[in-house]
Amino acid sequence: MRSNRFAARLAPGAPPLLLDGAMGTALQVMGLAPTDLPEAWLLARPEAIGEVHRAHVAAGARLLLTCTFNAAAPRAAGLLGGGLVRRACLAAAALARLEADGADGVLVAGALGPRALARPGGPVPPEAELARPFLPALQALVEGGVDLLWLETQYDQREALAALRVAVPLGLPVVLTYALHARDGRLLAADGTPAEALLREAAAAGAAAAGVNCAPAGPALTALTRWAASELLVPFVAKPSPGLPGAVLPPAPFADAVAPAIEAGARLVGGCCGATAEHVAALARRMDRGRAPWSSPRGG
Repeated sequence: MRSNRFAARLAPGAPPLLLDGAMGTALQVMGLAPTDLPEAWLLARPEAIGEVHRAHVAAGARLLLTCTFNAAAPRAAGLLGGGLVRRACLAAAALARLEADGADGVLVAGALGPRALARPGGPVPPEAELARPFLPALQALVEGGVDLLWLETQYDQREALAALRVAVPLGLPVVLTYALHARDGRLLAADGTPAEALLREAAAAGAAAAGVNCAPAGPALTALTRWAASELLVPFVAKPSPGLPGAVLPPAPFADAVAPAIEAGARLVGGCCGATAEHVAALARRMDRGRAPWSSPRGG
C-alpha cells in the first residue's frame, strides 16, 4: 500500500526524512517569469520540472513535492481552466513519480498551497466553500499515484482544517504545514495563534504529520521542534526558508541554522522558498554527520 511507505519511513529509530527544495526558485533560474505560475510549465516545459526533481533526488531528497502548489487556487483555475488543472495535477504526479521510481526509497507528495479565501480577522466563508475547491486537485493527485498528500503554507486555521477534512477521507496520509512568523521567540500565525495550538488541532483532525514551512530557521523553530518532540502526537515537519531574494543564506550556513531543529527531533526536514538543490545537499551532509547507516524498506 502506498500509505504504508510513508509510515515506514518515519518508523521509530529511522532518521529524519529529507524533503526537497523550492520548485519555483529553480524554475525561475531556468527562465520562468516571477509573475507566471510554475504549473504552466507542467504542460509547456515538463522536462524542466523533471530536471528539478532529478537534481533534488541527486542532492539527497527522499520526498518530492509535486509542482502543484497553486493548483487549487483561484488564480490557477482562471489561468489554466478547470480541465487543465486536472491535467496539470496528473502530469505533475507523473513527473515526480518518474524521478522517484528511478531512485531508492523516494516518496512523492501531492502538494497544494492555500486558496487564501479565509484571512485572519476577516469574514469566514462557509466551510463547504473553503473545502470543495481543493477536492478536484486532490483527487487528481491521488489518481496520479502520489504516496501522500501535502497541504502547505497555510495561513488560516479555518481554511487549513477544511482542506484537511476533505483530504483525509481520500485514503492517503496527509501532511499539514503552516507559514508562521517569529515573535518574542515563538512562531505565531498572523492572528496571534501560537503554533502549538495549530499543530495540536491538525493532529486531532487527522494529519499524519504537521509542522511549519516558510518560517525562519532559528531559536523559535528549534523551541517549537523541542515542544513537538515531546508533546505533538504526530511527526513534526521543519521546512524553513533560507531567505528572500537578495538575502538568501548560502547552503552550508542554512544547514547549520536548521541543525538545532534536526537535533531537537524534527522528523521531516527540507527547505522552502529560496532553497536550491545545493541547500538540500548541505542538509543531507549535516543529517549524515554521526548518524548510523539506515536502509529504507522497499515496497510497502
